[in-house]
Amino acid sequence: MKNERILKASKQQHQLSEVVLSLKRQKRQRYFFLFYMALPGLLLYTIFRFIPTVLGLVISLFNWRGTSMHMTYAGLQNYKTLLNDPIFWKAAGNHLYIFLINTAVVFTFAILLAALLSSKRLRERGFYRVLFFFPSVVPAVIINVLWMSVLNPNIGLLNGLLRLIGLEGKSWLGDRTLVKNTIIFVMAWKSTGFYMVLFMAAILNIPTSIFESARIDGAGNIRQTFMISIPLIWEHVRTSLLFFIVTSSGLGFNVIFMMTNGGPNRASEILTTYMYSVSFGGESRYGYGSAVAFAILVLTSLMALLIMAVTKREVYEY
Repeated sequence: MKNERILKASKQQHQLSEVVLSLKRQKRQRYFFLFYMALPGLLLYTIFRFIPTVLGLVISLFNWRGTSMHMTYAGLQNYKTLLNDPIFWKAAGNHLYIFLINTAVVFTFAILLAALLSSKRLRERGFYRVLFFFPSVVPAVIINVLWMSVLNPNIGLLNGLLRLIGLEGKSWLGDRTLVKNTIIFVMAWKSTGFYMVLFMAAILNIPTSIFESARIDGAGNIRQTFMISIPLIWEHVRTSLLFFIVTSSGLGFNVIFMMTNGGPNRASEILTTYMYSVSFGGESRYGYGSAVAFAILVLTSLMALLIMAVTKREVYEY
């Protein structure tokens, strides 16, 4: 009898071991499957992102004209030149101003428009959604040409309307005091609709019972927006902020390069346009341009970390 119990316990232990081994095997197979599925993306990221970043960092340590394979080692000289370059610091100041103000404008209007166009009481809300989202799908080149014609100081539509009501027209892209805010307006006009749709989808995902309970308690639309909608979609806002910061330099380069090329007198010069000018604009200083590019990487990373830290809030679940 005792031997049978021992034999039965041994058999159960053996079966348990087989189950554990089977689970480990399945887990290992799952990890291999996920790795192989992610491998193409990792390879593409490594080839087109990681390796060029490392090569750019290496090139920043050399003086190179790009016309031959001859490269002169300069060490940290390009970075020392960078720190003493007044144009770089002016471009960095413009860069911070344009992107911080643009971020605030885009996300403020995107959240408010999303809350407004999510209301079932608003008539023709489908039309307004398309109207505000439309600039996001128009190619940047078309938008730049459109606004260059609208803002033309001589034959532009905006100055024409100002003259009709007795006001003096402005040189919107040629005045040092106006050009940065004009650029911000064009960039915000292009980007707001995209983030409005993202936030609107998040708001529509909130259970209607929460809004109905708040309405019964006497909360109006404005209070519901600031006390319910915004807190519940805040994590979506933070994720969108990170995406916006990382990608907005490209949009800023497109707008500024086509509309002002950094002018007048570098009043709208940002780091990406300055990097382009020293690398491909005739100077052919690829080592110095790579140093500027690395400075952009550091600045963008610091901006992202700062905004993520500042916007960190308690997560509300529903």
